[in-house]
Amino acid sequence: MARAPIRAGELGTVQITRLARGRYRARARTRDDAGTLHQIVAVAATEESARLALKRKAELLSSTLLAGLTPDSTIAEAAAAWLQQIHARAIAGSLSFSTYESYETTARCLLVPQCGGITLGALTVGRCDRIIQAVLLGRSVSAARRARAVLGLICGYAVRDDAIPFNPVRDVQRLPLPEKKTSILTPAQIAGIRELMTHWREDRHDGPRPDYRALIDGMDIMLGTSARVGECIGLRRCDVDITTAPPTMLIDGTIIQNKEQGITRKNAPKRTRQRRRVALPGLAADAVRRRLALAPRGKEALLFGTKHGTPISVSNYERLLRSFVDDNRDALIGLGVDPDEYSTHIYRRTTATLVERAAGLTLASRLLGHANEQITRASYVVSAEEVDPITVDILDELLGS
Repeated sequence: MARAPIRAGELGTVQITRLARGRYRARARTRDDAGTLHQIVAVAATEESARLALKRKAELLSSTLLAGLTPDSTIAEAAAAWLQQIHARAIAGSLSFSTYESYETTARCLLVPQCGGITLGALTVGRCDRIIQAVLLGRSVSAARRARAVLGLICGYAVRDDAIPFNPVRDVQRLPLPEKKTSILTPAQIAGIRELMTHWREDRHDGPRPDYRALIDGMDIMLGTSARVGECIGLRRCDVDITTAPPTMLIDGTIIQNKEQGITRKNAPKRTRQRRRVALPGLAADAVRRRLALAPRGKEALLFGTKHGTPISVSNYERLLRSFVDDNRDALIGLGVDPDEYSTHIYRRTTATLVERAAGLTLASRLLGHANEQITRASYVVSAEEVDPITVDILDELLGS
């Protein structure tokens, strides 16, 4: 009966020879992943050590060595192995470093403290559900959603590594959605906020006055274009054209910040497919003209750069806005604006809602750069409280008066 062929990564018959001075030589044949036969040799102080060294040499010729996870591996070990792969993807450019850092923070601060010692083989749907529910009760809805997403990705990696047969996170119960914010700004409120910004800390004597003009111009551009804050402060001279009627602006980049790259301008919006050119209404066009007058020369010059021409970070811009809100809480409440809901996101929500009410969801979704209109409806558009009274005429005609 013919012997079974040697498979990739396996050893054939091992021959052990005792050498001079008490050392041992192990010799055997093995195949690599391409099927090529190799004769390998290992020498060690003991017979067992020689066999182990021979086995490691065989594994180096085959991808079997890469299958590092087993059912006995812990979630912490699986997370570390998965993050190495994610970091490699970020270096290769198929994933952003910001995404990698978000995953790493969630794994380190949420998952490992909560369940890092649990083995992959012990993960059932019920246990995963209890882990995520514990995060929900102990932290927040958003923390639980992040934990579920990252745990699912880790388990997916373990499935691909043959450590577990299926991904148990897929069947975990759905988490509640975060409460949708419904506040938008009215034209009167926008005018009032602009007035507050204009006079914010104008009598300050304990240091330089904050850059209130950046807050006003940023608000007007974001309201007039639906641009995100990173897209707004990432605008360059070459992105705007005020010679056309109406003037236009190309949303073709955003400011990002991470440990690996620092503060940089990414030459694409949040999603590459969201690249778009929008016409500028009057308030946004005026703001762009003001920024052009302040910006350095050169087509690549940033309209919202630092005094050295480098990008400002989103966090610094939002910190400036929070300082304004903290100093003007009572005045904002007097305008009917909730200070706790006031952020740059309210500008995008206001624009989406006003355009949707006037021209429909399709145009609002296109302006925001969404590929799916349901994203616009679910996350940005605030439904009007009053139903169109035309329903009276329709029902009177159908049902009688």
